[in-house]
Amino acid sequence: MWDANDIHARLAAIRVADPGLQRFGASRHQHRLGPTLSEADVAAFEAQHRITLPENYRTFLLEVGNGGAGPHYGLFPLHGEGMRDVNREERFRAGHLATPFPHTQAWNPDYDVPVLGRPGPVDKMTEDEYFDERWTTGSLIVAEFGCGAFHRLVITGTARGQVWFDDRAADNGLAPEADFHAWYENWVHNQK
Repeated sequence: MWDANDIHARLAAIRVADPGLQRFGASRHQHRLGPTLSEADVAAFEAQHRITLPENYRTFLLEVGNGGAGPHYGLFPLHGEGMRDVNREERFRAGHLATPFPHTQAWNPDYDVPVLGRPGPVDKMTEDEYFDERWTTGSLIVAEFGCGAFHRLVITGTARGQVWFDDRAADNGLAPEADFHAWYENWVHNQK
């Protein structure tokens, strides 16, 4: 499934081509992946959350790396090191990962941002409702796009194994991308 040697060779070539870390996100991940995890580490995370990670992601953690080089600002390690506390807390909230992800297609309902304190129409979602965690249960933030947007890997639910773009910060909702393997391979193979 994964060709770890190819991925590490590509990242080494990118480091040579970008020694000043000028590419977007490179100053954070430095074109390097973190060390792989052991089976015991991954199994402990799964047991703690009562889930099984999607096979593509699980194998990536065991054979390729845990966090580091990846799309935009790079991949977060499994335990969320380097994340802002508000985002990291989500992955450790009881039941969050075990509750199925509620979407199978792009989602972006209307919501009302109060203007000068005036309440909006009753048929629109409030900002608090729009950003409620119930729309992202069953998913794990795996990478930061920037400007409050993230890539999420669906852990539980019909879309399991897919990466979704969470762009609610720019009022663009949630949209499916590709499965984790295709998503990462596309990034690493298109670095020049």
